[in-house]
Amino acid sequence: MERLTTKDTLLGITAMLATLLIWSSFFISLRASSESDLTIGDIALLRFVPAALVFGYLSRHSLQKIQTTPKRYLLAISWGAGLPFLMLAANGLHLAPVADGASLIPGILPLFVSSIAAFCYKERISASRKTGIGLIVVGISLFVTHSLFSGQTDVVQGHGLLLLASFSWAWFTVAMRVSGLTPVTGGLVLAGSACLLLPVFHGLGWVTFNLFSAPLSDIMVHLLIQGVAVGVLANFSYGFAISRLGAEMSAALGSFTPVVAALLAAAIFHEALSTTTLLAMSCIICGALAASELIPLKGKLKQPGWLNRLRWQR
Repeated sequence: MERLTTKDTLLGITAMLATLLIWSSFFISLRASSESDLTIGDIALLRFVPAALVFGYLSRHSLQKIQTTPKRYLLAISWGAGLPFLMLAANGLHLAPVADGASLIPGILPLFVSSIAAFCYKERISASRKTGIGLIVVGISLFVTHSLFSGQTDVVQGHGLLLLASFSWAWFTVAMRVSGLTPVTGGLVLAGSACLLLPVFHGLGWVTFNLFSAPLSDIMVHLLIQGVAVGVLANFSYGFAISRLGAEMSAALGSFTPVVAALLAAAIFHEALSTTTLLAMSCIICGALAASELIPLKGKLKQPGWLNRLRWQR
């Protein structure tokens, strides 16, 4: 592995800290939309239209690559991080606290990917990954059982929606890896498909729009967070962090998204962090690190063989 210079490390950490703030702001924005005049349809407009325009321009010479990508991968990308994902996440965060959503959505990924590896491709699961998966399951169970025993049925419903959003995000992650699309062309697929689905969902009565009646200040805040930061900048800041720090260290730092989001939610929405919430978050963060095999750093980390095989099964 190439030795990282101090300058590369500082630049990479700076980019990753910016990415953490952007990812955390995504959850804060969705939670704040439940207390504003903006609907989920409005948030989707602000989230996907700017991204579709930017990535459409940047991908203008790569449309042939998108056309030749297997349709099942395009469908997984469109569903997994597009409009259906946003609706699941937004409705879930209208019912559950930010800390829960920021833990569940990224936290389920190692569990889901390892399940595909074990059951679909007979991949051997290492002891570290088994430990990580176990910790993730414990963390999820703590969130759900705490809500059940405290009689918060609406929060339980929110957890269910957030878990569905987590599964969707996992499908997106796997599809992006095996499709061969770049972050820019993948961004066009998810944003463009969302723009096409919005009028369909509106016609079915699944989304409504109130953009022209909402305060301009609310529109600008969510436009900056969802449309500019989450929709565009995070793609480049995370990619830059990976190029300077490597995928392993970037993923490790990314696991702290729930901590940043929870602290922001506590300051903005005065959401209390119970002992159970803190314990559940700790289990999921440690589990994500272990399942990614970032804790036992013995030798080079190898890409799972099932992903290599899947990539060429077109």
